[in-house]
Amino acid sequence: MRARGFTLIELLIVMVVMAVAAVIVLPGVRAGTQQREVRMALQHFVSAVRYSTAIAIRERRTVELVLWPEQSSYAVEGAGEDRDLPGIASFGELSGGRYEGIDQVVFEFYPTGGSTGGTVEFRFETGSGQQVYTLAIDPLISRVEVERAY
Repeated sequence: MRARGFTLIELLIVMVVMAVAAVIVLPGVRAGTQQREVRMALQHFVSAVRYSTAIAIRERRTVELVLWPEQSSYAVEGAGEDRDLPGIASFGELSGGRYEGIDQVVFEFYPTGGSTGGTVEFRFETGSGQQVYTLAIDPLISRVEVERAY
């Protein structure tokens, strides 16, 4: 009777094939995860702008969206907690809004649907290099347009 099983060489070959497959697949998985973080960060900020506009119109009062560029965080006035950008993200150039000191920028949203308007630049350091997006807030209707700078 002959013994059944795998030889050591067969097991080593399978392990080498699995290691090569992992080396090929992992960078793609990591890049996909980082791209998801980029999309989510942009979507959350656009949602914060839309939420600020909706609250201002519904409650007939001015609502503030506050950015803390140095801490890479922002918050909608009265909405609870601050939202932090993911670790791969930071704020770049900011224009418009109202500067309060050196560490705070405030965008105001009015009951008419308008806002102070301006642009917010997001910088992402990913495995494939730096990605920069500019979000422009229209002062008349508070619409947000997202454009990839590079």
